[in-house]
Amino acid sequence: MHCKVAKNLLLISFVAETFFASYGLLLGTQASVVSVFYFIAGLGLVFSLLFVPEAGLDLRGKSDTPGILIKYGLAVVMIFLAYITARYWFFRIPIDPDYADMLPVIKAMNERFLSGHWKHIYDPISEIWNGARPVYLPAMWLPYSGAVLLKLDMRWITVLALLFSFAGFLFILQIRKNSFYPYLLIAGAGMLFWWIFSRDDVHGVISLSEEGPVILYYVLLCFAIASGNIYFIAVAASLCLLSRYSMIGWIIPFLLTLVLKKEYRKAVIFSLMGIIFFLFFFLIPFGFSPVQRLIRLPSGYVSFASRVWADSPETFWLNLGLAKFFGPHRVAALHETLLICSFVLPVIFVLICLLQKRRKLNNINLAALKLTLIIFYQFIDVPYGYLFYTSSFVSLAIMGILSVHSPSLKFSSRSR
Repeated sequence: MHCKVAKNLLLISFVAETFFASYGLLLGTQASVVSVFYFIAGLGLVFSLLFVPEAGLDLRGKSDTPGILIKYGLAVVMIFLAYITARYWFFRIPIDPDYADMLPVIKAMNERFLSGHWKHIYDPISEIWNGARPVYLPAMWLPYSGAVLLKLDMRWITVLALLFSFAGFLFILQIRKNSFYPYLLIAGAGMLFWWIFSRDDVHGVISLSEEGPVILYYVLLCFAIASGNIYFIAVAASLCLLSRYSMIGWIIPFLLTLVLKKEYRKAVIFSLMGIIFFLFFFLIPFGFSPVQRLIRLPSGYVSFASRVWADSPETFWLNLGLAKFFGPHRVAALHETLLICSFVLPVIFVLICLLQKRRKLNNINLAALKLTLIIFYQFIDVPYGYLFYTSSFVSLAIMGILSVHSPSLKFSSRSR
């Protein structure tokens, strides 16, 4: 593919994906069509990534002075709007198991943690649903411990994590003269920002979910991959796996890339650091019983999805994802598709990219990560709306990274 075509496809795919994950959902009865276009836009982004210049996290190239002022101004506006809108949603939607049990469960886990009852953190919580079983991994619930300790609304942690994610994008975004590419990215980021903070009644990211820290970890993983620093990559990947493991299908393709490139030392470092994180942040402090329980957890996803189909079918019809096309009677088939595609397709994708001889392909690890997230969330058993924004932020981070290393990415008539 010609580089200019790839650049245009990349930008169009990003804008389309962001729109379909946000205001496109307001089309309501057309959610099935929106889901398909969202899926296609994501694949378009993955494909075009391979043909644009290699991304890198070289921060020596700085924005000009007007660009810096624009970024600072945007940061101030985002903080102000986030504060105002978050307070509104906190007032309107309380933390209550009757709305959603994620945050109440996380609060109980942190109370046990702060009380020193580490071996009981994953015991049933009698106050919630007559014994709700905690299923959240440490990197998901631990960030909320400060808010629980200080008796603040836990959801401020989510807001802070989202703001840090947007701030990361603004920090690496390079705004230069004679290039309208950064302004198109800012428009896309603004659309995503305002959708998340102004329409929480649609998705519940701020008021009901625990996705803020997860989103931040995945943004950090994108920066880490672009930096090429294996220690940074290992830490970020470990945080992702110990929060929401939607990128688990990326681990083998990444290691495969290192091995095929004969970077054996990096493969060993990455693997050892992952094991160390698992041992010292999960297994040793909390014991083997939670690990066993979480390993068995996927076996209950099919029955849980069937209950959601019976009780709240709108969860499938009004949100993104392809579960709606499988329907309530093929939940098991959807789950099998999820497992097979999550682990097989990223490996095939990476092998094709590395072994083909026609031309050198770029950004393979970033593209493989994005593909893994697309597959995981498109085929997820129960497509709660708030889940899909991790993938949206990954796209935003990737686009910001490309503005650092690819000043030629101007989408002008002179692009090559």
